[in-house]
Amino acid sequence: MKPSDFQKTIQCQFECKLKQVVKGIIWNYRKELRRRKNKEISFSELPDITVESLATWDDYETNYTIFNVCGIDIKVLDDELAEALKQLPEKKRNNVLMYYFLEMSDTEIADIMNYTRGAVFKHRHRALETMKEILKEKK
Repeated sequence: MKPSDFQKTIQCQFECKLKQVVKGIIWNYRKELRRRKNKEISFSELPDITVESLATWDDYETNYTIFNVCGIDIKVLDDELAEALKQLPEKKRNNVLMYYFLEMSDTEIADIMNYTRGAVFKHRHRALETMKEILKEKK
């Protein structure tokens, strides 16, 4: 049985619509690829500093030593450094921790500890010398 002219017409219209849909899908796909190329960057092309800022590290309480200074917990990851800090008198240890970990100035430390700015510097310098000797003994 031969298809009628009407059936041929319907078949041609269907094929035409099908081709339009496929062309539209291809066009949308290419448009999406262009958008991604212009707006997105590959993870491997990111600078190292950006990748490091995206990283998350797990902290477990057994991995560090905690020192409490001015009501703030300071976590020291290095075991040798933590042991050297533990051997210092509390005032010298707090001085070192406030300066290097809390990034306080000598003036701010002097105000908190009721010392002069020069005394704060002198105590910290002596504490660092003591720590240097402690760390040399361990090696």
